Amino acid sequence: MTHKESIRTEMRARRAVLTPPGIRQASTRIQRAVMKLPEWAAARRVCVYLALPNEVQTRRLLAVCWKTGKQVLVPAYRKKVRRYDLARLESDDPVKAGHWAVPEPTRPRWAIPNRATLNRVTPNWVTPARVDLVVIPGLAFDRTGGRLGRGGGHYDRLLAGMALQQAFKVGLALECQMAARVPMDARDIRLDAVVTERAVYRRQKNGGRTPDARRRPRNEK
Repeated sequence: MTHKESIRTEMRARRAVLTPPGIRQASTRIQRAVMKLPEWAAARRVCVYLALPNEVQTRRLLAVCWKTGKQVLVPAYRKKVRRYDLARLESDDPVKAGHWAVPEPTRPRWAIPNRATLNRVTPNWVTPARVDLVVIPGLAFDRTGGRLGRGGGHYDRLLAGMALQQAFKVGLALECQMAARVPMDARDIRLDAVVTERAVYRRQKNGGRTPDARRRPRNEK
């Protein structure tokens, strides 16, 4: 078993003992912390994942986006090319269980990922400018922006695309998902910040973390 797989196994075990009320409570704190980030306030176009039950929930973030006029894009799986791309999501759009049971729009309106596709646009494509902020799930994170997903590399490929290259990248994690160090390969992309129910960990440009990661008392409501 590789070091990455060992961490995945441990994090799955940690997550398996969490209760739905506990996840909901932590998710509320995490989403509140995200909405206090200056990068969130400044963002006009955001990419937000649609959460599985055992992940940090994102419904409040989505609701605030629609209420305040932020444009929402979500990852959705394109079977023909076997990869995730971005799709526009409105508050009244139906969703379904997609690849790996991850929720996604029932009828995706795909975002044009780069200029090379402009000559083959179809009516169900939309044209986004650059995404300002992207919210990212995962199995394990560390304080320097390291992230470990399920192992398919889908998010790393998505983050490397033109639409998200310059976006502020925020991982949402329960504190129990924080590892001492997440092993990173050359193709793995570090996040700019990781937000848990207890702290906001910002990555420094040199790969470290800011010394003033804001921690919350455990008894904070």
